[in-house]
Amino acid sequence: MKKKKKILLGIAGGLFVLMIGAYTANALHFRTHFYSGTMINGIDSTEMTADEVKERLAEDTQNYVLTLVKMDGTTETISASQIGLAFEDNQEVDEHLQEQNSWFWIGEMFMDKEHELHVSVSYDETMLEAAIDGLSCMQEGNYTPPQDASIGETENGYTIVPEVKGNQLDRAVLLEAVKEAIDSGATELNLSDSGCYMKPSVYQDDEALNARVNHLNTLVAANLTIDFGSGRIETVNGALLKTWVTQDESGNDVIDPTKITEYVSSLADKYNTVGNHTFRTTGGSTVTLTAGDYGWVMDEATTAQNLSDAIAAGTQGSFEVTYSSSAQSRESNDIGNSYVEISIDQQTMWCYVDGSLLVETPVVTGCVNNGTETPRGGVWKIKGKRTNYTMTGAINPSTGEPSYRTFVNYWIPYSEDMTIGLHDLTSRTAFGGNIYITNGSHGCVNTPLDAVRQIFEAVSYGFPVVVY
Repeated sequence: MKKKKKILLGIAGGLFVLMIGAYTANALHFRTHFYSGTMINGIDSTEMTADEVKERLAEDTQNYVLTLVKMDGTTETISASQIGLAFEDNQEVDEHLQEQNSWFWIGEMFMDKEHELHVSVSYDETMLEAAIDGLSCMQEGNYTPPQDASIGETENGYTIVPEVKGNQLDRAVLLEAVKEAIDSGATELNLSDSGCYMKPSVYQDDEALNARVNHLNTLVAANLTIDFGSGRIETVNGALLKTWVTQDESGNDVIDPTKITEYVSSLADKYNTVGNHTFRTTGGSTVTLTAGDYGWVMDEATTAQNLSDAIAAGTQGSFEVTYSSSAQSRESNDIGNSYVEISIDQQTMWCYVDGSLLVETPVVTGCVNNGTETPRGGVWKIKGKRTNYTMTGAINPSTGEPSYRTFVNYWIPYSEDMTIGLHDLTSRTAFGGNIYITNGSHGCVNTPLDAVRQIFEAVSYGFPVVVY
């Protein structure tokens, strides 16, 4: 029995020594080889040495491709060959192998051994930049730059034009994102998630932008119509006011006051009628009349101020121009159909009231030979009327007396200086013809008593007198 025990003990001892030897041999083996089932960065590293793993990593590095996912879902790639990508042996694999506890190889056989190492790589930065610059999405014409929300114009005001997000990449941001992806070993880079796209700096909900648009619309809110008669309508609305918007010294949006002044001046040039009349005579001819004081003259300063106030208030409706001189009608023919008409050549005067001929009479106008001719070629307004009036001429310096004193029954002055007008002259026994050439008046229109009386009763201040 003792001998058998010794044999068994010997066998057991031998087996134990063999097992220890085998265990030790495996432990020594796994000091230089990775465990079965070890995965490193997706490489089956079973029974591989560190150098063998590094060879595989170097091979995989040469096959590296970074996929760039654009905002529209399409992709572009950057390959290892484009950037000179190469594996850098910084001992990461060796360190990982050293961390492998070879004496516990039996236990390690049943543990998760899939590892991701930070593998160092190198690349040519100049080649990388060239690869990025060569991307289709980086080529001009293949992208839309971002645009800030801005102020746009409508027919009568302003609106906000929304921003355009575009799809233009920020080269600097893209370059850094690609570098980080390559350094980390990533194979895909979402350009939107990585913030690589340029963005507008001002969006349509921008508070300052909206406040400015609202202010601009307030500036141009007025809608005014100015009626000059005969269908001649001028409109001051948003479409016009937009052209008057400017900025003051502080950068605030305002209506340019000089534009209002210029506009009123242009209306005056267009619609003032003093010195600008075309008249159809009783005889049927048409004459142009450039003298006289009858007609419309705009008070430009007052009108400009009133217009400025109406614009500032956002007034809707009609606007009345202020005049320093007015006429009987606002129509294009502001003389109307009630007027006195005097023809110097025909030595005849007509008086129309509401389109009907009231008086037709011969007259005697200023003396041609004496140089006291009656001014012609204009329209004047009657300045008043008097009865039983004594007319006096200019004072003679040598005598201190007027050059004449003449009593008239009816005096109707119309010249600017009140020295020329219509009146009777009972001392005259004849009117018309060529009397005015040698025996004319001092400039007034001598009229038969009965005729001037009828005119006197029909006219009033402002009644037009046409002389041609």
